[in-house]
Amino acid sequence: MMQLFQREGCPFSHNVRAALEARNLEYEAIPVAKLGSERAALLALTGDSAAVPVLVDGDRVIGDSKAILAYLDEAHPAPWFGDPTYGLTRRIHGAAWSDVVPAVTAALGTQGFGVLTEINVKATLKKKIDVDFRNYVILGACNPPIAHKALSTEPGIGLLLPCNVVVTEDDDGTVVVSAVDPRAMFKVLNRPDIEPLAAEVGDKLRKALAAIAL
Repeated sequence: MMQLFQREGCPFSHNVRAALEARNLEYEAIPVAKLGSERAALLALTGDSAAVPVLVDGDRVIGDSKAILAYLDEAHPAPWFGDPTYGLTRRIHGAAWSDVVPAVTAALGTQGFGVLTEINVKATLKKKIDVDFRNYVILGACNPPIAHKALSTEPGIGLLLPCNVVVTEDDDGTVVVSAVDPRAMFKVLNRPDIEPLAAEVGDKLRKALAAIAL
């Protein structure tokens, strides 16, 4: 298993953790003290640098986040869907895409979301431009009480609604469920008073993703 010497509050460590998780790679996160004098284990690996992050993959020891990300791109290419920074993503292994779609709808319902629209991208692309595409559906989810609050505060916010949830398949057959992150979506408004609503919707979407049961 890979080892990542890192610090939770370090943005460079965060970027590497995100890259590892996007690739579904197992790793052990080893916290490194902030003080250089307390980084003996890390110095034993690198010899002269106590900077984080440092990734250990077998015999390879790679320091500097840019070098680590380049190594991961070469040795462990990212999955097709990736891990969008503007999305809340869960990967489901060993399940059929056709079974996951209704399970997602049910899980959204546990958090007060109804599905207003369902766009079958695969069927649409085949019909309109005769292109074959992988299974990919976009669910338009809406929580009516929260939507009412948002529309009452900012009428134009309807341009950003409903909250889209994608259910698709990656190259290895893993089913990917990704919901738009409201915090990222609502940044365009530049309205601090809307941020609590975005946080509330985001929390409910995370709970819905965690509640997907098959």
